[in-house]
Order: sequence, then structure tokens, then C-alpha cells
Amino acid sequence: MITGIFGRPQAAVTSLSRFRHWSQRIDQINALGVELARQTDEELRRSSLSLRYRALSGESLDHLLPEAFALVRQATERTLSERHYEVQLMGGIAMHLGSIAEMQTGEGKTLAATLPLYLAALMDRGAHLATANDYLAERDASITRDAFGLLGMTVGVIKSQTPREKRRDAYLCDITYAASREFGFDFLRDRLLLGGAPEDRGDLFDRLLGRVDGKPTDQPVQRTLYFCLVDEADSILIDEARTPLIVSSLPGSSQDAAVALYRWSAEVADHFVEARDYEYDHQRRKVTLSKQGRRQARELKKPTELAQLTMFDLYEHLERAIRVGREFHRDRQYVVRDGGVVIVDENTGRLAEGRKWRVGIHQAVEAREGLEIGVDTGEA
Repeated sequence: MITGIFGRPQAAVTSLSRFRHWSQRIDQINALGVELARQTDEELRRSSLSLRYRALSGESLDHLLPEAFALVRQATERTLSERHYEVQLMGGIAMHLGSIAEMQTGEGKTLAATLPLYLAALMDRGAHLATANDYLAERDASITRDAFGLLGMTVGVIKSQTPREKRRDAYLCDITYAASREFGFDFLRDRLLLGGAPEDRGDLFDRLLGRVDGKPTDQPVQRTLYFCLVDEADSILIDEARTPLIVSSLPGSSQDAAVALYRWSAEVADHFVEARDYEYDHQRRKVTLSKQGRRQARELKKPTELAQLTMFDLYEHLERAIRVGREFHRDRQYVVRDGGVVIVDENTGRLAEGRKWRVGIHQAVEAREGLEIGVDTGEA
């Protein structure tokens, strides 16, 4: 938003006009705060419930913003002994309008985020805050829970180890905190559960209620997505965006063959020699079997489970296993913990819980380490 001031003259005028309008909003918030300060906690809760009723009755959130922000300001002052500064109010307005608000460490991002979160939660459709990791999600939820509770709002938190049923409960809360990857993986798992695009609306209704062909089944954990506020937006939307969230799998009947193929490829990969059996493209990080390498792959003894697979499948998995042996090293790109492979984030050096490499790389690493190979039953 601020960068517009330093752009073209017309953009500067637009930005200045916008800030003047926001300043008027802040004056309204300050005036309302004087009245709310006289209310008891119970009266404050009733004011919040009245505001929610007005939002659900069709009154726009833009119109309700001054009252909503004044309520949150009063609630945090009573529960946290912290009062939003006017610059935080301005940041809250910017975030509500869909803009990126840059705030330095220590300037009260957690407090500023309560403003647009509460305003969005008035619609009773769930408001999410996506953080960088589990620790921040737990911390921010703990800090804000009492303030939101004073206003009649429930707060949920999701971490990497949260079981599926607890996740559903957290999403049913008015405000939900979680690491961005948890929101992403839950979305993908729900898409697998729903089985892709339904043929008609009745089918969609049944699936959302957890019924397939009239029979109960597992249900999605998320509600219809409505509002998400992103903390550390540059990290989540730029740095981490380079690593896609993928839930990959094969049909159940092919699982045994897939596991056997990963294990066989890992066992024989070291028998293949660069320049003789394969070529390695360092720039593209790609392994390609030579004629000699393919001949050797055909002649090697194989488990019976691989009989149903084509030679193309064998070549592809073998090339992947060779690449894993060259590029992926324990305690550098990943660690082995609790019988599984955990990726080390190349940007932060931290463990990326719940994240998996794409296109079979993760399974190839598991096979090389002799671990249980995680082959699922769908793809998203």
C-alpha cells in the first residue's frame, strides 16, 4: 500500500485519499471505545453477539468495521492489558481490505491480526490465520484466546500431530490458527476424500455429510473456505511456494507392486555406473539410463510382484533411485525420525514436518533407508 505513494502522481493521490479515509475510521473507533469502556464484560459480549447478528442479517463488514475493531481493542485491553495503537488499527484495516501490511518484529503483529480475524469471523463461516510453523500457531492462539472468548468467539489450533477428529473440531471454531502447510494438506486430503468433482449437487451434498451411496464414511475436516490471514506472507507465498504440497498415491491393487518396485530399485541402484549405464544432467538434475543400463535392468533378477509392470515403469523408478543416491543425503537433505523420513527445509534448516517430496522421490528415499514406504490410495 505505502509504495503507491512513491509511484505515479495519480497513484500517490489515490493512496493519500485512502489514508485520509482510514484516519476517519480510526476516529470512529476511538469514539466508540469511550462508550465500550463503560460496559461490563457481559454487556461487551452482548454487543459482540449483536454485531454478529447484524453481519448475518446482511449488513456489510465494511460498515461494521469501526464497531468490530473497537470491541476487539476493548477486549484485548481487558484480557491482555494491551491496547491497539492507531498504526495497528490502520494495519488491521489494510488487511481487511486484502492488502499486505508490513510490520517489523515487536510492532505487535499478533495483536493487529486480531482485528480482521474477528471481523471476518462475524460471518460464522470460519476465519483462519496461517503461520509459518506449529509453535507460532500455538503461541498466537494462546495469546488471543481469552480476548476472543470475551467476545463470544471460539478459538481452535491445529498442529502437525493433531488427530483428524480434533482437526474437524478446530475448523468448527470461529477462528482457527495453524501452520500454512496444515491448511494445505487438510484441503488436499479432503479433496481425496470427496473423490474429485461430484457428478451432481446431490452427490456433493452426500459427500459433505459423510455419506457415499447412502452409507456413512469419513468426513472432510474443513468447512467451506472463506477467509485466511497469512502471517509471514513473504515466506509462505514466495519462499515456501517453491515446494508444492502433494498427497500422492496409487490404486490399492497396485500398492504391493509399487512398494516392491521402490525396494528393488533402491537395492540395485548402486550397481549402475555413470557414463556406462546412465547419463547425469547436472543442470536439470536428471538421470537417463543408457542402452547398456536398460539392458542390465532387464537382465537383473526381479521379485514376482513386478511381473504386472512395464519396463518403462522399471526404468523410471530405477532412474529415480539412482538420482536419490546421488543427491539426497541423510542428515543434510533429510533426517530419519520415528521410523520415517523428515525433510530438512533448504531455506530455514528446520525440519519440515508433514511435507513430502514429489513424484516418488520421498518413497525412493524411504526405500533407500529401508523404512516403511508410504504409498497412499489417491492423488491430489
